[in-house]
Amino acid sequence: MRAAVLFKYNEPLKVEDIVIEEPKENEVLIQITATGMCHSDVNVFVGATPVPPPVVAGHEISGIVKEVGPGVTRVKPGDKVISAFIHPCGKCRNCISGHENLCETFASVRLKGTMFDGTTRLKLKDGTPVRTFLGGGFAEYAIVHENALTVVPPDIELEKVAVLGCAGITAYGAVNSAKIEPGETVAVIGVGGVGLSVIQLLKASGAGRIIALGTKKWKLEKAMELGATDVINTKETDPVKALKEMTGGGPDVVIEAAGTQETIQMAVESVRIGGRVVLIGLPPVSAQIPLRIAMIVRNGITIIGNYGGRPRIDMPRLLELVRTGKYDPSKLVTGRFKLEEINEAVKLLEEGEAIRSLIIP
Repeated sequence: MRAAVLFKYNEPLKVEDIVIEEPKENEVLIQITATGMCHSDVNVFVGATPVPPPVVAGHEISGIVKEVGPGVTRVKPGDKVISAFIHPCGKCRNCISGHENLCETFASVRLKGTMFDGTTRLKLKDGTPVRTFLGGGFAEYAIVHENALTVVPPDIELEKVAVLGCAGITAYGAVNSAKIEPGETVAVIGVGGVGLSVIQLLKASGAGRIIALGTKKWKLEKAMELGATDVINTKETDPVKALKEMTGGGPDVVIEAAGTQETIQMAVESVRIGGRVVLIGLPPVSAQIPLRIAMIVRNGITIIGNYGGRPRIDMPRLLELVRTGKYDPSKLVTGRFKLEEINEAVKLLEEGEAIRSLIIP
């Protein structure tokens, strides 16, 4: 099959013919319809998320089940499916206690780029193993654990929901963990695919004022279109001062979806006394970000780190929100690219000129 392979950090991807093995126990072979491109993929390409090359990235996967391995019960050949970027084992302590987004088995192999057994299902023609990042969707086929998959109803087009696998389920987890009360004021820092999904889900959940913060005028306009009540261009004004003035002391909740030192500090500094900060943006794994701990303690600020949602529980709920028109992931898509055009899509995302691009094998 063809796949876009990263052979060395900070170099263009190469579309190669590689070998894919049959799925093993609890694994599923998917023929890919479309895969969304996320900043987390770019972090792999530049080495900020150091999955060892050669590696195939791509974790917002939609497609058709072609073959199932032994023991698979959740899907069958012919099913339309989407894959979450989280692949729960279903057996570890966190999975059985209702926190499968924090699956310990998956966490142990996530940055190694392997399946649960420590091996890969892809290899170059010379036999060299090829790793995958959270599914390996920048290819014609992918093999993932069945617990990452959700069957898509016949009346929903696969391309429409491809980006649910990361942008959608990450936003759902953020809003869920924030425990938004009706009418609360919420600021969302970052207006990429995740931030814009958060805004849509905040509107659906009954939040009051929704304030979007970002640096690109066209993305802030998109935020208003999708449910934000106010916007702040952080390049044109002091965002902390503006938030406190607009809200009379700060938002009840700040959801940080950009993952930089500047935006994380912005979130903590701007929330009201007694407020909540939800961190979902992912900085490089080696990043160390200083915070004013005394202020956090004195102001009684709650900081919540949230890593996505629960695929088997939350993804069906997201699909229902799509079906009822309360969340439209297709509004995030700014371009469609063939597999051979993938480096163009990477460039646009790095330059901030894309929200979500779909890679079509």
